[in-house]
Amino acid sequence: MDNAERATGHATDWAGAATVVIRPARVDDAAAMAAYMTALAAEKLDTLSPAEPTSAADERERVLRSRISDRLLILLAVHGEALAGIASLAGGRRTDDRHAGRLGLSVARAWRGRGVGRLLLGATIEEARSWPGFCRIELECAPWNAPAIALYENLGFMLEGRRRKALDLRGEPEDMLLMSL
Repeated sequence: MDNAERATGHATDWAGAATVVIRPARVDDAAAMAAYMTALAAEKLDTLSPAEPTSAADERERVLRSRISDRLLILLAVHGEALAGIASLAGGRRTDDRHAGRLGLSVARAWRGRGVGRLLLGATIEEARSWPGFCRIELECAPWNAPAIALYENLGFMLEGRRRKALDLRGEPEDMLLMSL
């Protein structure tokens, strides 16, 4: 994906309709990305492993890596100056796993249930299909995160299995669902 904004979509905000632009992360987004991740971590969501606060320097390094890698994608959903969501896809680097990648997806609280996740995921899938030899996106999802499961299934992801007692999210081991496209 080049630096141009590739996809624009509409998601509903509290005032009605708002334009959300889906674009690759840029180095100058690092501080906003770190603030977003810190806010996400403060929510203590139990939908997947807790988000970890990051620094602007950490996010800057991650964005720089995505710019030089042909197997790392970071897309942002942006409304004005605010981040509405982040998607990342890390493709394999070895010969035997370059065809696959792991998806990370999060949406800011104010934008959940308004189509931002669908826009981000759609743009991520579209970009991944342009990677030579790439044919698999995989993810993990908490079994009680019904909205996320519905979104993934609607976009063609299939349930592959369950990792029993995979993560300690709420003080005891919890299962995680494995899904792929």
